[in-house]
Amino acid sequence: MRRGFKAEANWYATSLRRELDIAPHLPLCPWRLAEHLEFPVFPLSDYTKLAPEAVTYLRTVNGQKDFSAVTLAVGQERFIVHNDAHDEKRQAADISHELAHGLLLHPPMQIFDPSGTRNYDKTMEEEANWLGPALLVSEEAAMHIAALGLTISKASDMYGASEPLVRMRLNVTGAYQRIASRRRYARA
Repeated sequence: MRRGFKAEANWYATSLRRELDIAPHLPLCPWRLAEHLEFPVFPLSDYTKLAPEAVTYLRTVNGQKDFSAVTLAVGQERFIVHNDAHDEKRQAADISHELAHGLLLHPPMQIFDPSGTRNYDKTMEEEANWLGPALLVSEEAAMHIAALGLTISKASDMYGASEPLVRMRLNVTGAYQRIASRRRYARA
């Protein structure tokens, strides 16, 4: 990732919470953020009449591995389609990931190249893989979780994010170590 990107991601997480009048350490609902950004979000099940076999397959256990979410563009308009067969925490992560692409102004790409191979831009995906979770669990949120001594399970429920996502954000922010250091310093 480019230099300074991680700090930029936290800036987005904090700034967007400010725009939505949410304290920096509180949960951020990706559906509310999408609405605020005027970024339409549609569940895959909305397309059942248009492509019943495809939707049915993608909503099955095997098909869920093939499709989580995608940002589509029609002219200058972008919108997200997400797999509503996933559990709500997974949907939140998927939508946050797609919102990250939009916030970072990643250009729309053809999903497949002419040979049928999936187009994949490693840099854009790495950025969205970092910013998406930061939107759900900001650095301030990770510090709050650590300061309160919340279990991963409780924090997962509180922030509407999966346990692995919460654990990752606690680790990459160094929240536990930073809180422990603050407590040692306060006692000194």
